[in-house]
Amino acid sequence: MVASYATRVARSGRAAHPRLGPSPGSALLPGWLVEAFYWAFHAPGRALVALHVSPDACTYASLVFCCASLPLAATGRFAEAAAVIIVGAILDALDGMVARARGIASPSGAVLDSFVDRIADAAPFIGLAIYYRHNVVSLVIPLAAMVASSLVSYARAKADQHGLVLPNGLMRRHERVVYLSASLFLGPVIPYTQALGGIPRPLTLLGVGLVAVVGTVASFVLVARTRAALRDPRLVTAKSPRPEFAPKSAEPRGPLPVEH
Repeated sequence: MVASYATRVARSGRAAHPRLGPSPGSALLPGWLVEAFYWAFHAPGRALVALHVSPDACTYASLVFCCASLPLAATGRFAEAAAVIIVGAILDALDGMVARARGIASPSGAVLDSFVDRIADAAPFIGLAIYYRHNVVSLVIPLAAMVASSLVSYARAKADQHGLVLPNGLMRRHERVVYLSASLFLGPVIPYTQALGGIPRPLTLLGVGLVAVVGTVASFVLVARTRAALRDPRLVTAKSPRPEFAPKSAEPRGPLPVEH
């Protein structure tokens, strides 16, 4: 895939992906690699459109594959768990492509996609927590990574809700998928180490710990940037006060805001 995309770039330049923005990469994942994956997904995306597969079908299939990672990780079948996580992530990317290609992208589909993403984020970490349950420290690390993943997604969703365009940040969903999958694949390389009290597959635990630490820091940075941007006086508009802060004599105008 990477070689094919490199050939394409050499012949015609980089593929234009407005969805990814001008700089899709980060310090954790090169932008060219993200572009290569996204470019490669367009062929199966076109096939699904031709077969009239609905975006929701892709989303639910993604959920099935990602949930399958829980029992696989819990029983130590790390390579299989990584494989189904990758397949689920590909389907998660394809649902949006199919929706946009068919002209049926909608807020309702976006809500379903976000909901499924949170389940897909949590499933493998819960499986790893079960696998590492015999040691308190090793049990806490996957749970911390699960919380950090949710924090990053929630913080970015709040920024998007306010219409803010912020730097990409770290440990977005595609980066978490790459690092988690790599950690699972590398786990069996070192079955266990006495240096860590005989904890099995320490490389997996190390990779998951990286997701936990970087994800937590990234979420706090994103919240700080969001708050700083919202304090910028250039963003202040002449909108009417929200109903709960409006004077009692004021009549509400238009529909009440929906709080998520």
